[in-house]
Amino acid sequence: MKKIRRDQHLIICPDTKQFTDLVVCAASCDHKCEKYIISITYDILLEFIEKHPEYKIVGEIMTAEKTKPKELKKFWIVDEGKKVTEVTERQIMNNPQNYIGKEIWQKPPFKFEILITLKRIKAD
Repeated sequence: MKKIRRDQHLIICPDTKQFTDLVVCAASCDHKCEKYIISITYDILLEFIEKHPEYKIVGEIMTAEKTKPKELKKFWIVDEGKKVTEVTERQIMNNPQNYIGKEIWQKPPFKFEILITLKRIKAD
């Protein structure tokens, strides 16, 4: 009986609808889909670059979901020691004396996360 090797690094690309190896996806995909984010791990890429020194692991900053306007407005309070505390608008309005003389920044609506990808190292 023939043994069928099951490759755990294969996914069906949502874009091309074809089987794609995760390493190929990490090296060539321009937009990182949900499957990429779930499937790619640092260990998989580390194992690959140990065998292929012409690649290196790089980080890529991607936006996560945008906060919804219906959520409470949140602010960052920067005190004298440059320590940042996150508070809601209601907390500021109910206790304004706690925030007098401090820097107040509205929390940006975007959240970022780091994704890892592969990059080919150019030979000199």
